[in-house]
Amino acid sequence: MPMLPPDLLATLRLPVLQDADLDTQASFFKRPEVRALYFEVVEGSAKDEVLRAAIARLGELHPHRAALLAVFCGALVENGADPQLMFDAVRQLAGRLLASLAPYCAAQPHEPDEDDEEPQDEAELAAWQAAGAALAALSPQARFEVDALQRAVDLLVLPLMTMVVRDVRNHQSLVADAGLLAHIEAMYANDSLPFEALHFLRAAAQLSYEDELVVLLPASRAGMVVRAQGINNNFHAFSLLQDLMETHAQTLGIRQPPRTRRDEDSDAAAFLWLQATAFANGELVDRMAWSWGEGTLRENARRQGRLVLVALETDDKPARGWNGFTHVLHAEQNPQVSLVHFLTPEEVAAYLA
Repeated sequence: MPMLPPDLLATLRLPVLQDADLDTQASFFKRPEVRALYFEVVEGSAKDEVLRAAIARLGELHPHRAALLAVFCGALVENGADPQLMFDAVRQLAGRLLASLAPYCAAQPHEPDEDDEEPQDEAELAAWQAAGAALAALSPQARFEVDALQRAVDLLVLPLMTMVVRDVRNHQSLVADAGLLAHIEAMYANDSLPFEALHFLRAAAQLSYEDELVVLLPASRAGMVVRAQGINNNFHAFSLLQDLMETHAQTLGIRQPPRTRRDEDSDAAAFLWLQATAFANGELVDRMAWSWGEGTLRENARRQGRLVLVALETDDKPARGWNGFTHVLHAEQNPQVSLVHFLTPEEVAAYLA
């Protein structure tokens, strides 16, 4: 296995004992030994070999140094290295760090005032007090170590985001890591030991990728199967699908005119967007089985093993508009929906049965 250069390894093995030892991304890349390796390999064919060598070193380095090495490798991924090669190792490192920091993380509870009818949440208050007590009990050196791990987590978000948006297999691996997702959800917005970047990884985990998303239009007994990738949420899906449906309005039997959008960030529902559970035996049985806009696309109900959205063309629908739900998280996210094939009326009926 290729070795990382001795001067870089020496830097990565330096003690981490004080703030001055905690490189930022910028200061790390200014080090001559780091720049030398980067420019040596970034345009060549050895980038994957560097990632393989780095994987072997992650476990033996201080977590903050390991995070910096992961950031370096993320930069190589941005320039063509295999995005899947190192992802699981970096994901697992992030999971270990978050697990070790969990006792120090809690959201500050809301303090009710005289007009509040709800009492203070005792569980939230207890968690807040426990996190504060755990931090207060640390020696100065132990507190420094906690702060170093906190910064390491924020550094790790950079390569994780770089890798997760470039290979759907990485996204599948992230979503399947229930322990990591639980820690991210509990800690991304905590107040006792706040993270600057963890919310980006939470948002990346909420992206949806569907090779066969079924879209049904009961009013015209039409439908289509589409491929959806990099979708933020259902509002995002609605906007992209409505664009595609307007392109194929005649084939889909859509009678209403195309909608008018103020800008790319704003949109409104041209249909009553429902889940498959709204229909049974071909009949609408639950008009309130909405596909909720803020939810993730993959949370919608499935039929015949495929995720299904129902676009009911009707004037009897509530006004639903949204703004700011379609922003891309990363330049490589590439959100889109593309037509796979149209459905026959018989296939549409089978999905609505």
